[in-house]
Amino acid sequence: MKARKLKVYVDKGRDPVENLEREEDLFRGVDSGELPELVRFWVDSECLVRGRARSIQYGWYNEALAQETGIKVIERATGGGVVYHDEGNLNWSFFFRNSGRLLSPTKMFERASEQIIKALVSQGVDAEFSPPNRIDVQGRKVSGMAARSTPRAYLVHGTLLIRSNLEKLNRLCIPPPGCPPVANLDEWIPEIHPLQIVRAVVEIMKESGFDVQIDGELRDTRSSGKGCRRSRNL
Repeated sequence: MKARKLKVYVDKGRDPVENLEREEDLFRGVDSGELPELVRFWVDSECLVRGRARSIQYGWYNEALAQETGIKVIERATGGGVVYHDEGNLNWSFFFRNSGRLLSPTKMFERASEQIIKALVSQGVDAEFSPPNRIDVQGRKVSGMAARSTPRAYLVHGTLLIRSNLEKLNRLCIPPPGCPPVANLDEWIPEIHPLQIVRAVVEIMKESGFDVQIDGELRDTRSSGKGCRRSRNL
């Protein structure tokens, strides 16, 4: 059987508006068949990203504090609550083909998060899926997800707390009922770098039988102190 092609984008741009617009462009490309299935990683500058409608089921944010502090609030096309982004948070997206039938949100979250969870486990982190849309480690939330789909394609995107400002996150975000406390992955892997997770996900996708093509250079530049040379880098 021919391996499914999978393209991996590692994007350098930090502008949250441009990054969400890119999500929409990529989703349309996969949905139309113009693009192959994709995985994307990127980091945003500080902002809040919210779903289309306020709901106690998904939580919200402290609107007065956001206005007072001048933090940018951006609306995404997917549903769900509000997430805090800063440069200590790795964003990930899976753009997969659909079989012609709409999947349930929980099924989409399970399928996409499975790859992230396997990657974290390979790094020694005891991660697990927590319905409907979380990845937890030892009872604390390290990733939240949102999704959208058509009969032809679906998108699941999420956060991964590496070394985010949790004090600010907790002040700005109002969690949904029953949500556990958040935690950064550097609590379990002190020297963790986002590219470590990216590489681990790439290896998991290869082991799953995908023909992976990387758009960008997965190079960790911490030891050299120099910036990344190519445009699609974290």
